[in-house]
Amino acid sequence: MRFTRVLLFVMLAGLALIHDDGEPSWGPHVVVPLTPPPDRRPLPVAETTTPIKHVVYLIKENRTYDNLYGGFPGGDGARVGRTAEGKTVTLRRLPDKQTDLQHSYFAAHHDINGGKMDGFSTLRDKNGNVTDLAFTTAMPGQLPAYWGWAEHYELGDRMFSSAASSSMPNHLYAIASQSAGVIDGPNFRTTRWGCDDPEGITAPAIRNGREVRVRPCFNIPTAVSQLEKKHVAWSYYGARGGELGYGWIAVDQIKYIRDTDLWNKHVFPVEWFVHDVSQGYLAPVTWIVPPFNLSDHPGGPSLCQGQNWTVDIVNAIMRSPMWRSTAIVMTWDDFGGFYDHVPPPHADFLGLGPRVPLVVISPWARNRVDHHTYDFTSVVRFIDQNFGLPQLNERQQLFSSMGDAFQFEHPLPRWYAHRSVCPHTSPVHVAESTDLD
Repeated sequence: MRFTRVLLFVMLAGLALIHDDGEPSWGPHVVVPLTPPPDRRPLPVAETTTPIKHVVYLIKENRTYDNLYGGFPGGDGARVGRTAEGKTVTLRRLPDKQTDLQHSYFAAHHDINGGKMDGFSTLRDKNGNVTDLAFTTAMPGQLPAYWGWAEHYELGDRMFSSAASSSMPNHLYAIASQSAGVIDGPNFRTTRWGCDDPEGITAPAIRNGREVRVRPCFNIPTAVSQLEKKHVAWSYYGARGGELGYGWIAVDQIKYIRDTDLWNKHVFPVEWFVHDVSQGYLAPVTWIVPPFNLSDHPGGPSLCQGQNWTVDIVNAIMRSPMWRSTAIVMTWDDFGGFYDHVPPPHADFLGLGPRVPLVVISPWARNRVDHHTYDFTSVVRFIDQNFGLPQLNERQQLFSSMGDAFQFEHPLPRWYAHRSVCPHTSPVHVAESTDLD
C-alpha cells in the first residue's frame, strides 16, 4: 500500500518525469579528443564453466520487440496495436528517423496501464506534438542485419527491460542487477551522467519510500567489482566525455571505478574496439554502448546507420580467432515509447518494463526464437555463472539466466552481415537544446 502511494505520487508528478527536466546553465561541452588506439597484447584467458571465454554485452537504445521484430517469423510479435479508446491500429512501417517519444518512468507506467498495454496512443512526443509514431514496426527486408542475426543465431521474444523507465536505471541493472533506487534519468543531457558531473546534476530515486534527488555517483556492488576480486579482465567501450551518449557508460556512475585508476585501465573510446579486436585484445567481459549518432535512438540518428555500426562491431569479432569462444548479447536499453503488446512480469517497484529485442550472436547460440523470460540481470547472472563469481544479489534469481540461450554441441557457422545503403542524415555530436535520453 505504501508503494502504491509512492507510485501514484511519482506518476502525478507529471511532466517532471516525462522528460529529463531542467537545463542547468553549465558552460559549453567540449568533446574529449580521440587519440589513436594503443598497441595491445591479448589478455589472459579466464577459466570458465563453458566454452564461452568472452562475453560481449552490446546495449543499444530505445526500441521494443514489436518495433524491430513484430513481424519476425516464429516470434511473439504484433502487426497491430491497441489504443486507449479500445481501437485496433495497424503498425505502419518504421521510419529511419523520427522524433523522440516519451519514455520516462511516468511514461512507461502510463503506457503499460496496469498490463493493458494501451496507453501509447495518449502521450505526445517530446516536442509536445500529437503522434502515432509509437505504432510502427520494421518490415521484412528493412533491417537485414538485425533480422539476419536473428535468423542465423538466436532471437529472444521474452526479453524485458529491467526498469519501466528510461536509460539510466536500465544501464545500472546491466552492470549491477539493481539501479541504486534510481527511477529515471538525471536532469541533464547524456553528455553528463556520473561521478565526474559538476554539482547540481541529480537523478530521481526512491529512498525510504519517498522520491528524492540524488547525485548519480554510487558505491553499489557490480559485476565489475566481482571480476576485479577474481582478477578477471573487463572492458567498457562508449562515447567520449562531452559527446552525446557518454551518459550511457554506466561505470561512470560507480565511484570506486570513476575515481580510481580502474577508469583509465578499462574504459575506452568505442572507436578503439575494432582495432583492439584485430590485435587479439578482447576482455573476458566487455560492455559496449554506442555514441548517440549510432545508437538507434529516436530524435536524431538514422536507424540504418546504427545498424551499420553494429555490423562493423559484430563482423570484427567474427573475423577474429576469438569468435569461436565469444557470445555477443545484443539488446536495447529501454522501450523508447514504442508500442509492445506483451505485459511485463512484476519484479520489483521499478520493473519489469516493456519488452526489448534480444539477439544472441555466437557459435554456441541456439538457432531459434527463445521464449525464456529474461531481463538485463539475466546477462549478469550468466557472467557470474560462467566465470565462477558469487551471485551479485537476489534480484538475479527472478528470471532465467542467459545461459539458457546456449548449447555446446554443434557450433554455428559465421554469418557476416553487410552494411546497408542509408538515407542521407545529418549527425548530432553534442547536446544543444533538449535532453535526448
